[in-house]
Amino acid sequence: MNDLKKNNAYDQILENMREYPQNIPIIDDKVSDAFKAYIELLFTPEEAEIAQYLKVKPQSIRILAKKLGKEKEDVEKILEDMTEKGIIQDIGGYSYFLTMAHLLNVGYKYSKALERLGEKGAELYEKFFIHDKFYKRYESSDAGTSLMRVVPVEHSIKYETEILNVEEVHKILEQCQKPIVITDCPCRKRTEILGKRECKGKFPIENSCFQLGFFGSYFLRRGEGKELSIEEAKELVDKFSELGLIFTTENHENVNHQVLCCCCECCCSLLRGMTRFEDKNENCVAKSNYVSKVEKDLCKGCGICVERCVFNAITLNDKKASVNPEKCYGCGLCAVTCPTEAIRLHREERNKLFKNPAILQNTIYKENRE
Repeated sequence: MNDLKKNNAYDQILENMREYPQNIPIIDDKVSDAFKAYIELLFTPEEAEIAQYLKVKPQSIRILAKKLGKEKEDVEKILEDMTEKGIIQDIGGYSYFLTMAHLLNVGYKYSKALERLGEKGAELYEKFFIHDKFYKRYESSDAGTSLMRVVPVEHSIKYETEILNVEEVHKILEQCQKPIVITDCPCRKRTEILGKRECKGKFPIENSCFQLGFFGSYFLRRGEGKELSIEEAKELVDKFSELGLIFTTENHENVNHQVLCCCCECCCSLLRGMTRFEDKNENCVAKSNYVSKVEKDLCKGCGICVERCVFNAITLNDKKASVNPEKCYGCGLCAVTCPTEAIRLHREERNKLFKNPAILQNTIYKENRE
């Protein structure tokens, strides 16, 4: 499935990006016109001439200088300038790579990339992501392996239930590589720019998306985002959970996570696969290994949990809350604000986490090419 003739630098960039596990938006064996236009909006012709030599795997400045036939010092300056603009990414300023998956979001939480993409970029994103249905490949593989998973907060879990370090938000914040950096939410910013944000006045855009480890460092080096202590991050998580945001991170158990997303049902690139789009993707995000259960004797039938469940997993029957475990994603939003603590998460093995990001990405890559 290769319609690219590599007539120019943009064609080569698109071809290189196809090595991402999710591939790129393809319609009837051809690259989406909207995605092509998005890439042309992201890179100027001069920048594309450089970017065509980048791959999805990081390459050193020395290797890139040799490919470009330029002096190492000159190439380093060019690459750093492009990284500063948010159109490519680096690892500590030593190696550089193309970002297919990340560029969809970096452009709307990094101000310099946002200046370039703006409303036009948001419109093109809507075309290739929603109308061309790339959201399915972005969220999960063709075989149903989810890229991200739901992570509950500790106080939504029944206290007798075992809490594993890799499967609760506070534990992830304690163990992840530092720094922890908070930036704007790209998903809510895109819908805000398009004038389509349903959660306006309910959920924040600013300072509501956690970047972890080297990804957090990327923003700090460029004077963006705010570094948080572990306790500050935990306090923010608790605040967001009470507001009704759902937490997701990569679907593996390794501590080297890149992001902790704070997702809403109406804007999120992940959750909308189930909550908004007509063609549902049940694997838009992997369920946590917890399921909500109700103690009928404690339930007063207030219906707060019903209102807060974005997956429509809870109903009121005979003035008592009732959970459909098949629909429950185990986020814990229902339990966080239950006035009588009648509903709580109980451990139930449903999602076997991948050991590390490499195994997860390789699995998705293979499943998308079978």
